[in-house]
Amino acid sequence: MPHKCPPTGTTGKPSETMYSAILNSHHYLAYAVLLLVILFTFHSLRGWLSGRESSAGDKKLGLAAFIAVHLQFTLGLVLYFLSPTVQQAFKDFGLAMKSSNLRLYAVEHPMVMLIAAVLVTVARIKTKRNDANAAHRANFILYAIALLLILSLIPWDKWPGLS
Repeated sequence: MPHKCPPTGTTGKPSETMYSAILNSHHYLAYAVLLLVILFTFHSLRGWLSGRESSAGDKKLGLAAFIAVHLQFTLGLVLYFLSPTVQQAFKDFGLAMKSSNLRLYAVEHPMVMLIAAVLVTVARIKTKRNDANAAHRANFILYAIALLLILSLIPWDKWPGLS
């Protein structure tokens, strides 16, 4: 379950409350990101296989997925610099690399999510520069790879409703 504001065991300082609020937002926005990325991936596959033209709905769904991924990444970037776990990893980075939990939050999760956000950005650029069939194909391939990357590095033990 996500942390409550302020998290248990804290003094309730504004920085801790802000961290908790951003963390909760990051946790719950993840549901929207997954839903939109999954929908757009399969929507793009269907468009590619059918050879149909891009519709206004395609563009709106793609934009919504793009915005959600980038908002999620931005929240994650803020959390990266506020996180007590990441701050602990920075104190002794060599030791952090030996700890799977510290390595996940300090290196693996942020880097893989950055790659996923870049893939989504490239897909958006390719959509504007290609014909409909090539755009659907590029969207499907790039979003499918981004989706696999996202799914591979979600910290499922912290996932709201599953922990």
